[in-house]
Amino acid sequence: MALTIHILDFGDIELEASFLVLGHDCGRVRRVPTYGFLILGGQHPVLVDTGYRDNAIMETLGMRGHCYHENAVEQQLSRHGLRPGDIRYILHTHLHIDHAGNDDDFPLNTTVVLNRREMEFSVSGIMYPQYPKPDIKHLVDRIYEPEAI
Repeated sequence: MALTIHILDFGDIELEASFLVLGHDCGRVRRVPTYGFLILGGQHPVLVDTGYRDNAIMETLGMRGHCYHENAVEQQLSRHGLRPGDIRYILHTHLHIDHAGNDDDFPLNTTVVLNRREMEFSVSGIMYPQYPKPDIKHLVDRIYEPEAI
């Protein structure tokens, strides 16, 4: 069974460079891509990360989002002949604003796999708004659905 990994383009973010590396390039604006990955060839399609919710939510961190129609998770999946309901697993590298913003686009029978400590940290209030309430609330709600998380 050969697996293939496809890069999904969830748009870009403009941010002040020292947000990435504290104290480095202060005042310089950088544009960075946000990617997810689609793993095909196994028993079920697997998605790694879901991007950020929308451009407006990036403004809560003083950033500017560049996510357009073609960057939406549904559009990125459709390029591979898939819809959100076809994805069996979402794997999260972590739950920051630019990685877990579109989990609610997937049905509850899509299992979200994440690190327990990351989930605990995301609800602690530390680093808010890096963990936006709508993104994390959706994951908390999934806890009460069998096999949803």
